[in-house]
Amino acid sequence: MKKALTILVAMLFVVVAVGAAFAAETTFEGQYKVRTWSNWNFDKRPDHYSSERGLFTGYFDQRFRLTITHTRSEFLKAVVQIDLVEDTWGQQRNFRINNSDEGSLVRKAYIEFTLPKIGTFTVGKQPAVLGYGLAFSDTSGYLDGLKWANKWGPVGVSAMYFKWQDNVNLGGGDEVYNRDSDIWLLDLMITPNENHAIELFGGWAHIRSGFMAGHNGGYWGAPGNLDLVHADLGFVGIGYTGEIADMITLKGEFSYLFGRADLSNWGMNDDAWVSGYNLYLDASWHNDLMRVGLAFLHGSGQTDSGMGAQHYNLNFITADELVFSNIIASGNGGMNDDFGGGLGFCDDVENLTALKLYFEVFPMEKLSINAAVIWARWTEPVGYDSAYDHPVNYYVGGGTYNPWYASSHDLGWEVDLGMSYEIMEGLTYSLAAGVLFPGKSFDYVGDGHEKWGPIWTVNNNLIYEF
Repeated sequence: MKKALTILVAMLFVVVAVGAAFAAETTFEGQYKVRTWSNWNFDKRPDHYSSERGLFTGYFDQRFRLTITHTRSEFLKAVVQIDLVEDTWGQQRNFRINNSDEGSLVRKAYIEFTLPKIGTFTVGKQPAVLGYGLAFSDTSGYLDGLKWANKWGPVGVSAMYFKWQDNVNLGGGDEVYNRDSDIWLLDLMITPNENHAIELFGGWAHIRSGFMAGHNGGYWGAPGNLDLVHADLGFVGIGYTGEIADMITLKGEFSYLFGRADLSNWGMNDDAWVSGYNLYLDASWHNDLMRVGLAFLHGSGQTDSGMGAQHYNLNFITADELVFSNIIASGNGGMNDDFGGGLGFCDDVENLTALKLYFEVFPMEKLSINAAVIWARWTEPVGYDSAYDHPVNYYVGGGTYNPWYASSHDLGWEVDLGMSYEIMEGLTYSLAAGVLFPGKSFDYVGDGHEKWGPIWTVNNNLIYEF
């Protein structure tokens, strides 16, 4: 596999090099990133479940991402973005080419052309982010489809269709053979002036295979053989970005999801209704030397047992990519990260309510330092007598831990610290570290009443861009 991939890459460069000689314009943009990723106490060591036995995982990874853009004219271009190298080593992981299962080798591959007065068409594998990405966002290369966009003065409109999942390759004997998922999106951007932008968006997902999108489908004790055979899910939202007096920045999004799902093996009426909502607000003051801000994030949670009310809480259609902090709602995890991302961690805002005070200073032109303090609670309680079980069970994808309390909203406090320094032109070092001091909702049954203890993460990046 490694030899074949090397030959493929070499052939690609040869073809591009020859083609560039006859092209109107061919540009190359790339990023080479080497990173250390360390986590402690997101889970416990299997030999002992006491609070003193936090599990440590840490490794290096590297990625070479290349974007090739061929522009024939102002009306026609083609773009390909590929991850040529995704390597991980450390923690008994072998050094191999593209051993990561995050995303895919080809992240973007599309043709973009403009027909005057009709609009711009983008066809192929492409990213899509609506608002700040709370209800819908995907930049990992999972969406293939068609986008049309046009603009009339301050009003821009885009309509999109994507094939999200296609299980036809499972074979005719599989129960979900030839079932797939389609997504239709509509986005309206209003920019009355350069300082203000209002975005209205919505969409519909027609799902005919597997579990529901995201991590939300099985959180609250649904049976293991539950199968979602059909779902129609819609969402609407509004986003805003504004700048006042060149010193105050305002950002926000509200999104609401709704729909119905047909489930087999439900044990009662197979029809369930789906709903959920998200709210994000951010206000900051800044000048040339610093930025100080306050941000609020709120995601709905399951309010009941689900089974009895035949209701699913759903916060997003595809993975939410909003980065709120370094542990809580931190976006996608590390390459080959052992952990998933459920119930307020990583790329999930389900059942999360958080308030963040943050600042960033620029003591010199090439250096920035940032820090944040985050208070967080569960929107709906977690515990052995609640709709949600122990929070770590959703994050690690198992049911190992039994909550000590029947019901608790207490998530905890997080403290973040980060920096970015430009070593030389094109080469930057960055640090992102965080410590979460869990609240009593993390207490569990071990050798009696066990406290979870602090959770921390450290992420070092060396990034070369050209």
